[in-house]
Amino acid sequence: MLWPLAAPAIGTLPRNGPVWTPCQLPGVEGEVRCGTFTVYENRATRRGRKIDLKIVVLAARGPERAADPIVFFNGGPGESATEAASGLASDLAGIRRRRDILLIDQRGTGGSHPLRCDLFRPADNPQSYLSDFFPPQAVKDCRRELERDADLTLYTTPMAVDDFEEVRAALGYERVNLLGGSYGTRAALVYMKRHPRQVRTAILVGAVPTNARMPLAFARSAQRALDGVLGECATNPACRAAFPNMRSAAGAALAQLSDSPARVEIRDPESGAATTVTLSRDLAAEAIRYMMYEPASAGQIPAVLHQASRGNWSPLAERALFSRRGIVASGANGTYLSVTCAEDVPWIAPGEGERAAAGTFLGDYRLRQQRSACALWPRGKLPARYTRPVRSAVPVLIVSGAWDPVTPPSDGSEVARHLSHSLHVIVPHGGHGFDGLEGTDCLDRLFTEFVDRGTTRGLDTTCVGRIRRPPFALAPSSMKD
Repeated sequence: MLWPLAAPAIGTLPRNGPVWTPCQLPGVEGEVRCGTFTVYENRATRRGRKIDLKIVVLAARGPERAADPIVFFNGGPGESATEAASGLASDLAGIRRRRDILLIDQRGTGGSHPLRCDLFRPADNPQSYLSDFFPPQAVKDCRRELERDADLTLYTTPMAVDDFEEVRAALGYERVNLLGGSYGTRAALVYMKRHPRQVRTAILVGAVPTNARMPLAFARSAQRALDGVLGECATNPACRAAFPNMRSAAGAALAQLSDSPARVEIRDPESGAATTVTLSRDLAAEAIRYMMYEPASAGQIPAVLHQASRGNWSPLAERALFSRRGIVASGANGTYLSVTCAEDVPWIAPGEGERAAAGTFLGDYRLRQQRSACALWPRGKLPARYTRPVRSAVPVLIVSGAWDPVTPPSDGSEVARHLSHSLHVIVPHGGHGFDGLEGTDCLDRLFTEFVDRGTTRGLDTTCVGRIRRPPFALAPSSMKD
């Protein structure tokens, strides 16, 4: 079925409105509209190159439509918002009963003039993924290729949120409700700062303050999360019995790799073929950090580290390859560099990051890699006082995972301190996401109630305390499972 190209909630579109096309999206029921909206790459001069932004509207499904949609800001930076349509249609089904869901691929991502980098070459060689986080020559090549058709200094968060504001005005929405995840929370905060009158409510999941200076705190946050996960194992009878002295075993395993990288035979998670790769200490530590992103994979950490302490590096090496392909190599890495090389890395003082990483399992590896990449990348300009905290009286619901290795609860508390009508909820056992936890339908209901009511006052969050982690895995699962 071809859905209509307009809906009552959109209103009359101006001459410079989006160009709509019929579309259907896998896993998404109900009316869907897809379109493009053209903006100037250089918003300040409004001259020169124009770029098309990809837009998807999941129209409200109920008979009574509210005038204010929910607008989603995805993470990364570099991840597509429109590619998350299927998951959002499910997770936000309650909100969608009355409200449109507006998805806009941020400039430089998805279908909006994406800045994609082929960092790991050749792509069919698993070992190519297990090298530098940002291979210097690949960064140089990517910059040269992208600069043929993009000014890499113009893909910052302020530029992106002003694009979103232009789309909002063109669609005729007077106010919007914001939903951000990870880096998307920073984008939502910047939107709140630059366009405060247009925001009705905001939900921030894994809050990133505007002054976070990524990856300054990554090593400390990852260490805190690992200590928390292993602490839960130590209090769980089955996990404790299977993996006694887990902390010392984990340290001993990584120490072995410090002396000499391991040659490991693995089964490629994608092809299933057997292959041999070299695993360094840095890559092993990175794999542990990424395993803590979701509780489902965090529950595998004791078993994987136990195997490593006995000289079996295959489970950890497979996870290192999986995370490099599925996280680091996904999305638009050029956009990641354009954002972080302007908004984060330059503000980390010499020696500051090294001191912050001292004594952690991750160390300063990620900082060194990102700083080197930014030395090769053009730096965009930011508005004055950009890194100052965002202050607002808009109702904001902030959600943090207790063991988030990226945006710990302290980040959520810092953001909440400047938002006078905010409520900060910490999900037990949660990571950067909540996949694998039992009872997370509570969060879906909480989001719906918050947006429908438009206030944090009286919001009943008691169900969050009933969210539980399933049993820890007592043996590593296959990455093909």
